Amino acid sequence: MLGACRVRRFFGQDLNGGDAPRPGGICATARIHALEFQGLRMTLGNKVRTVARGRFRPGVACGAENAALDQGGPPRVYRVAIVFPRAQPYFCKFFQRLAAHPAIELTVYFYSDVGARGDVDPGYQVPLEWDLDMWSGYSHCFPRNYAPRPELARFVGTFHPSLVRALSPARYDVVVMQGWWGATTWMTLGALRIRRMPVIMYSDKNVFDWSSGWRQAMRNGLLKFIFSGVRAFTAIGKRNAAFYRSLGIPESRIFSTPLAVDNEFFQHEWRRLRPQRAALRSQIGIPEDAVVVLSIGRLLPWKGIGHLLAAFSALRDDRRVHLVIAGEGPERAELEACVASQKIPRVHFAGFQNYTQVPSYYASSDVFVLPSFREPWGCVVSEAMNFSLPIVASRDGGAVGDLVEDGENGLLFDYGNVEQLAGHLKYLAANAEVRRKMGEKSAAMVANWNFDKGVEGFLQALQFVEGR
Repeated sequence: MLGACRVRRFFGQDLNGGDAPRPGGICATARIHALEFQGLRMTLGNKVRTVARGRFRPGVACGAENAALDQGGPPRVYRVAIVFPRAQPYFCKFFQRLAAHPAIELTVYFYSDVGARGDVDPGYQVPLEWDLDMWSGYSHCFPRNYAPRPELARFVGTFHPSLVRALSPARYDVVVMQGWWGATTWMTLGALRIRRMPVIMYSDKNVFDWSSGWRQAMRNGLLKFIFSGVRAFTAIGKRNAAFYRSLGIPESRIFSTPLAVDNEFFQHEWRRLRPQRAALRSQIGIPEDAVVVLSIGRLLPWKGIGHLLAAFSALRDDRRVHLVIAGEGPERAELEACVASQKIPRVHFAGFQNYTQVPSYYASSDVFVLPSFREPWGCVVSEAMNFSLPIVASRDGGAVGDLVEDGENGLLFDYGNVEQLAGHLKYLAANAEVRRKMGEKSAAMVANWNFDKGVEGFLQALQFVEGR
């Protein structure tokens, strides 16, 4: 622990003096913000990782380097701050790709460090530290949360005053906000409005709305007020864009930024693991010639795993078909009790699988199922498609609008329609050729849903904001 100390110099730069950052400026030595360490965890570029907490002091850029670049007429560089609730593999891998673009100087602020240091994840209910590199290539910070009961799911569970102070026009040209939930988010949006700083909204909100009546009217009115201070909106898919349009956002302010996964990683894993399918199945007690149905995700009520079990029980007499459920959550004990009481055979609970472990389960499977009700997106769909799997999904999932074509690369069902879901599983279990063709279509479709298109959409949004 560093204790309270003042950092004066870093890589030879005086952090308490020098030129203020200018719009478009870039520090050629390192991306640096001056800070007073009193317990803040922060990574500056890829140079320093410290465990401390503190408050920010006015930042400086490297004046000499900026002057030289300005004289040479460098291309526009956008100083971008992204504010995100917590680190997730698919978002962090995208941040790395975004920061690699020469026109973007990126810093990401996370409300919570769950998933970064092995604390218990409230959703999975297990200690979680993602087993991949999510931090290199971009500056990131975990400001101290002063909420009495820190919890992302509670509105008053976030209170980060140092973050609000850090987001100043001297440091950033634009701020990207992920969603609109939480006290810190409201504080930040209010401060940015007062400072007249450009805001881009990034969310995974699905156009399907589960509220109604006065609640929906009140929510829509509040969102219209919040959105009046936002200059541009990034849409992760068609249903996210439709949600913005439903609140009166014009098409000209919505920019497509597909929510993708690391296709290169998953395709590499598919090529590597494909010859090992028999051995992988043997490890979880499944015969080589079985038809394996897979579902991956947190075990929560709205994930629909109970419906999947009910549908799978209709296949109890088909001894070839096995169901694998990979994930943890508060419903696991209840689901296991359901399997035991109803004597549903050939159901395998695999527990939580980390990022580098899930490829083995995709490679072992023949069909992927996403039975969720309230699923804003569902990145597991993209992951499964990289393994050439047909997708069975409820019509409510956000990813379904872009990545699942009914009868082409998968089959859709109405949420809660157990009979319909069971029929899809029976059909695919009995038709290997249909599974093969749908899987090929999945692989072809997901290849065009990638990080590069997301970066392109972000750049378009940045250019639009600059021109307003």
